[in-house]
Amino acid sequence: MFSRPLVPALCVTIIGILIGHNILTNVNLPVFLFPLVILLCLGIIFIVPFKFPIVWLMAIFMLIGINTQISKPTLSELPLIIHKNERVIIEGTVYRPPKIQFNMASFPIHAEKIFFTKKGRRVKINLLLKIYGYRGDLKVGERIRFPAKLKKIENFNNPGNFDYRFYMKSRGLSLVAIVSDGRYVVPMGEGNLGFAGSILEKIRSPLRQFFHERLSKTTSPIYTALILGERQGLTSKLREPFNRSGVSHIMAVSGLHLGLVAWLFFISIRWLLSLSYRVTLMTDIRKLAAVTTTIPVIAYALLTGLQISTQRAMVMILVFLWSFIIGREKDVWSSLSLAALIILTLNGDALFTISFQLSFVAVAGILWLGPLIFSRIPKLGINKEYFNKGQIIHSILTYTVGLIAVTTAATIMTIPLIAHHFHRFSIVALPANLTVVPAIGLWVIPLGILSSITLLLSSTLAGFLLSLGEFGLNLAISLVQFWSDITWSSIWVIRPSWLEILLLYGLFFLSFNFKLSRLYRIFLVLLLVVFFIDIGCWAYKLRLNNNLRVTILDAGRGNVSLIQFPGKERMLITRDAFDQNGFNLGRIVVAPYLWHEKIQRIDYLFLSNPQVHQTEKLRFMINNFHPKEVFSSLSTERVISGVKVKGGATEGIMLGYQGWSFLFNDQKVQIEKENRENGKKWPKFLIITKGKKKYRSLFPTLNIRQTGALTITIDPEGNLKMKSFLNKNLNVNDIITIHKY
Repeated sequence: MFSRPLVPALCVTIIGILIGHNILTNVNLPVFLFPLVILLCLGIIFIVPFKFPIVWLMAIFMLIGINTQISKPTLSELPLIIHKNERVIIEGTVYRPPKIQFNMASFPIHAEKIFFTKKGRRVKINLLLKIYGYRGDLKVGERIRFPAKLKKIENFNNPGNFDYRFYMKSRGLSLVAIVSDGRYVVPMGEGNLGFAGSILEKIRSPLRQFFHERLSKTTSPIYTALILGERQGLTSKLREPFNRSGVSHIMAVSGLHLGLVAWLFFISIRWLLSLSYRVTLMTDIRKLAAVTTTIPVIAYALLTGLQISTQRAMVMILVFLWSFIIGREKDVWSSLSLAALIILTLNGDALFTISFQLSFVAVAGILWLGPLIFSRIPKLGINKEYFNKGQIIHSILTYTVGLIAVTTAATIMTIPLIAHHFHRFSIVALPANLTVVPAIGLWVIPLGILSSITLLLSSTLAGFLLSLGEFGLNLAISLVQFWSDITWSSIWVIRPSWLEILLLYGLFFLSFNFKLSRLYRIFLVLLLVVFFIDIGCWAYKLRLNNNLRVTILDAGRGNVSLIQFPGKERMLITRDAFDQNGFNLGRIVVAPYLWHEKIQRIDYLFLSNPQVHQTEKLRFMINNFHPKEVFSSLSTERVISGVKVKGGATEGIMLGYQGWSFLFNDQKVQIEKENRENGKKWPKFLIITKGKKKYRSLFPTLNIRQTGALTITIDPEGNLKMKSFLNKNLNVNDIITIHKY
C-alpha cells in the first residue's frame, strides 16, 4: 500500500464518489464547502506533524471524490418557462453532423440565445435538437434559429433499463428541443465554435467530404467513425454484425485506437532514432520516442473531435507514455491509478459510464491476467539458431502469442460488465477480436491517418492510400460478417447485479491466488458461501414464491405488465408494445427488465392486437423467452396457480386472487378488493399506464410515469404491498391518506 499510494488513493476516491452520488446528491450544500475542507486538511498536514500522514491524505482523496458529486453544474441560467409546454425561439451553432432517419434529423447544438415573450436571453447550454420534416443540409459550424418546444430528457423508469438521461448528461446534453417542421429552421450564417473548434472543423470538414466521395456507402460511415469519431452514419443494420461478433468497440474511438496509434508511432520513432549511432549514445531513445509519440496521440484525439471517451483514453495513454519518460514504466499499477484519478477528479460521473468501466477493467485485466496467460502458452519448439537467422519470424510469433494473451485477458475481464450493460455475450468474441482488431489497428487506421495527412499535399496520393485502407476495411467487414453469421455466435444473458459482479471478480482473483495465503483461502470460502446464498435467493424468488406479483412497467405509449403467479409460471400482458412503428419496446424495455429479474422464460403472452404476430419486434420476444402459449383472448375462465384469469382484447384481462381483482385496460390498470370486512369498503386503486394526464377518480390514482415500474404483491393471506422504482418508500396506507385529504 505504501509503496504504491496511488492505488489506495484511487480506491478511497471511488468510495467518496459513491458516497456523494448515493447519499449527498440531494443535499443542498454550498459549492465551496468541500474545497474549503480539503484545503484545511492539507494545511493541517503541512503545519501539524502526524505519525501517519497517509491516513489524512486518504481522507483528502475521499473528500475530492465527494466534491465531484456535490459541485455539479445546474441549468440556473435558463428561465423556468422552458419547463412548460410553450414554444420558444432558439438560436445556436451546430457542432456535430446531423443524424438523419427517414425525415427526422437529430444533432446537438450549442444554444446561445433563447427568445420568449418578446425578450431574449443569452445562454450557454448544449441541447439535443430534433427536427421533423428535415429538408435542409445543415453543416457543422452553421448558426441557425428555430422555434421549438423544450423538454427534459426522460427514461423508461424500470429496473435494468438503460439510463438514457445519464448518458445524454455525460455528453453535456440535458434538454431536448423539438421542431415540428423543418421549414421553420432559418440559417443565420457562420456560428461560433470557438478558436480551437473552428481550426479543427477546417481540418475535419474536407476529410468528411473526402471520405464521403471516395468510399462506398458501407465503408464511409465506418471510416468516418474511426478517423473523425463521428458515428452518425452507423445504422443499426450496420452495427448488428459487429455486436453479434463482439467487436463493436472498434467503431468507437477509445483506448484501443489511441493505444495502437501510440504503439505504432513509438516503435517507428524508436527504430528511426536507433539508426543514428550518435543519438543512441547521447540520449535514451526510448524516452525521446515516448516524448515524440505524445504529439501524434494528441493530434489523433483532436482529429476525432476530442469526445468524452477519447479524452479519457488520451489521458490514460499520456500517463503511460510519461511513465516511460520519468523512468517508472514498470510501475504500471500506479500509472493506471493516476490516469483514473485524473479522469475522476475532473469528472466524477465518469465512474458510472460504460466506456470508463470497460476501458479500465480491460487494461487492469491485461496488466494482471495477460502475463499469466502468456506464461502458460506453450513455447514453440524452434531453436535459437533458427531465430538468429529469422528474426522476422520470431517477432511475428512473439506478437501473435502476445496478442492472444492480451485479447484473452481483456475479453475474460469484461464479460461481467458486458453482461450487466448489454445483456449480451458473444461466444466468438475471442477469435473475432484476434482476426479483426489487427486488420483495423495495423492496416485500416494507419492508412486512414496517412491519407488524411497526405490530403494536404496530394489528393491523388491520399485517394490511393485510402483505397488501400478501404480494401483492408472490406476484409475486416467480411471477417466480422463471417463470425456473426454463425448461428450461436451471440447469446442474450441475464443481468448480474453489482454485488454479483464484485463476487465474480473476487472469486476469479482468489481462485488464482488462494495458494499464496491462508487469508486468501478464507476469503475464497466466504465469497463462495455468499455466491451460493445469492443463487439460492433468486431460485426461491423465481420458483418457490407463494405470492402473486404484478409488475406494471413504464413503457411510454405501450402498456406492459408482468404477472408472476404463485410458483414459477409467468404471463406477459401487452398492449401496443410490438407494433411496427415506434420504439422496439420488447428489446429496450421488456427484455432488459426480465433479464434484470433473472427471468429467461415466460409461459403466457397476451397480445391486445392479434395482427402484430408477424412483426420482428414480437419475434424477438418469442425467440428469446419461448412462451408456450400466445393468445389475444380467453373464451373461458382459466385458473393458473390459484389465480383466475379471464377476458380479451376488448374488455381487457382480469385477474382474481385472494379477494383482489386486477383489470388491465388500454390506458390503466384498476385494482380493487371484491369483498367487505367490518362494514368498510376495501381500497381501490387506479394506475395510469399512458401519458401524464390527471384523471379524476373516487379512489387513489397513481401515474406510472411518476412512480416508475410498480410492483404489487399479494400474499396467500390477501395482504397487499406496493413497491415503486422511483419511490422506494411507497406505502399503501399513505396513498389512501393522501387521497382523502
